[in-house]
Amino acid sequence: MGRRRGFFAELQHQSAVAQRERQRAQAAAVRAQVGAQREAERAFAAAQRAHIAALRADERAAAEAMREAQRLHVEAQESRVAALNTNLEMYLSDIDKILVATLQVDDYVELEKLRKTAVHPPFESQHLHPVPPPVPIETPPPPVFLEPAPPKGMSALVGQKKHAVAVANARLAFDHQYYQWQAYSASIPMRQLEQVMAHKSAEDDRLRKLAADRARYDEDCGRRQRDVDAANAELDTLIHNYEASVPEAVSEYLGIVFGNSLYPEGFPWSIDYEFDGDAKELRVSLEFPAPDQMPTVRQYRYVKATNEITESLQSQKEQRDRYTSMIENMVLRTLHEVWESDRSGKVESISLVGGVPHTDPATGQDAFTPLVAVAVDRRTFSNLDLARVTPAETLKYLKAVRSKNPHALVRIDTSAGVRGH
Repeated sequence: MGRRRGFFAELQHQSAVAQRERQRAQAAAVRAQVGAQREAERAFAAAQRAHIAALRADERAAAEAMREAQRLHVEAQESRVAALNTNLEMYLSDIDKILVATLQVDDYVELEKLRKTAVHPPFESQHLHPVPPPVPIETPPPPVFLEPAPPKGMSALVGQKKHAVAVANARLAFDHQYYQWQAYSASIPMRQLEQVMAHKSAEDDRLRKLAADRARYDEDCGRRQRDVDAANAELDTLIHNYEASVPEAVSEYLGIVFGNSLYPEGFPWSIDYEFDGDAKELRVSLEFPAPDQMPTVRQYRYVKATNEITESLQSQKEQRDRYTSMIENMVLRTLHEVWESDRSGKVESISLVGGVPHTDPATGQDAFTPLVAVAVDRRTFSNLDLARVTPAETLKYLKAVRSKNPHALVRIDTSAGVRGH
């Protein structure tokens, strides 16, 4: 509306101008007024059309922007779902391949390769470079007396006296200049000495600070070396005791082996063990994830109509089967890791109990629900080709005691001990 009011105000102005000019050429003024009015109408109509077109263009642009934003949002949601499904598939695959994964690596640990070497960073100090020497103070050249030029021509007859005065004044000025030069020149040796002494003092200070930096560096290097020497001394003791089959050393070695055992990221599991040197038996307590710690989602899906990411869940059978398979694979993996790493034959047999730690709802105390128990000797286990077995059948072959429903945490009876079944 503002543009319209301005337009007609201008039209009235043009009409008034035409009226004032009517006396000179009324007919031309009328034609000019009519022409101006028509032009104004055309301009107004054009302005209206442009305004409407701009509004429509804005609406189209806004609609297009909205459609583009919606498209990008859908793409982002679909990409997020794709990432979720990829991560889920990888995690489920890693769980399903717990046994296969360990068969692809050598679990043996060469203890000598654990020996450390001290690594020292290069020495650095802001005081490494000498203080640049000062620019020597030099004696300036002596001043030169320049006698005023004598008068010439006719002025020479009457200007001799003035010239003599000028020469005398120039001589006085030169003498003063020369005296100053002499005094300055005489001070230069002392100033040069002060300059040298200041440079020497700065350089001595730099050397002191450099020595302090070097001492700190040497102290740090010495500390690193002492730490490495201590670690290597402990390694020497471990190697010696392991070769001598000292139970504590065998347990420590197996701790290194289990520490190298890489399960899926974030996968909750734990292991406790004790080596009986007299019986050459390793007693293992293996902790499985609880059923509610296992993934239950089968797939993620983006529903465009509701703008929601939904989950489709695994069936109860899928969850039970995966959980049972995980337990079987973890048991065989643990047995395999011990004997593949034990090249020197320290362990002759393994008794293993695996279960789930939890809080007893009746007592509020920590509890452990055993789900599987197995005792096996090295010779029996060495006959297995784990790359080709069915884990459930292998545990049956090893006479393992297994829960009838591990996913429901149905415990096994361990009152007779692992070997009593």
